[in-house]
Amino acid sequence: MGIFEPFRAIGYIISTVLLSVQRLGTETFVTVSVDKAWQIYNCAKLNLVLVGPQLPKKIRALASYRDYTFAAYGNDIAVFERAH
Repeated sequence: MGIFEPFRAIGYIISTVLLSVQRLGTETFVTVSVDKAWQIYNCAKLNLVLVGPQLPKKIRALASYRDYTFAAYGNDIAVFERAH
């Protein structure tokens, strides 16, 4: 790894909602909230893997399980299935 290797710091772009870390096979992913949407990053290089849709209200909580992402907003919980 060289001194001028590109990098990202996700702490600058996410909201105050706790992130969700998940391991699928040999890869680790992190799901973060960005206001009314969520994003999934591959932890190895912090590549953006998936962006969720805009929800009607700000996301209050996130959780991930296998290919599912759960997002709580307002008084509702939305469940999204990751397509391959």
